Amino acid sequence: MTIEEFTKIVESYGSEAARWPAEQREQCRTFMASNAAASTLLNQQRELESLLDQITVPEFPTLESRVLNQQLPKQEASVLDRALAWLLPKNSFSQQLWRPAMLACLPLVFGIVIGNFFSFGIALENDGFAYWDDELTMLSLNEYTENSF
Repeated sequence: MTIEEFTKIVESYGSEAARWPAEQREQCRTFMASNAAASTLLNQQRELESLLDQITVPEFPTLESRVLNQQLPKQEASVLDRALAWLLPKNSFSQQLWRPAMLACLPLVFGIVIGNFFSFGIALENDGFAYWDDELTMLSLNEYTENSF
């Protein structure tokens, strides 16, 4: 065992040998008995622990009630929460009806707008429209009166 390993064990687990890891306890005791620096380190650790034990924690009798009764800061609502609050308000029945209906009409309006601005490959220059005049003329020349023979 080295002094660094012993220092690490003493600083981690304290000066009492009962708290040291069981598999290293005997090695630490034999190292401390044969090494003066290890004994000095252990005495310094005991002295530090006794000084730390003398420190008293101040009493705060009303701290718990002050912490529990304090006002929490106002939280900013997320976008989803604001959208749901707008869509389903809690104050009046009339607002509850028109907002979902308006939201349901948005895809229809979006489709109309997109349909007006884009042709999607449908060409308006169709040659079939040029023959409509001829078709209507031929239809007008036919006699559609009822004859009884």
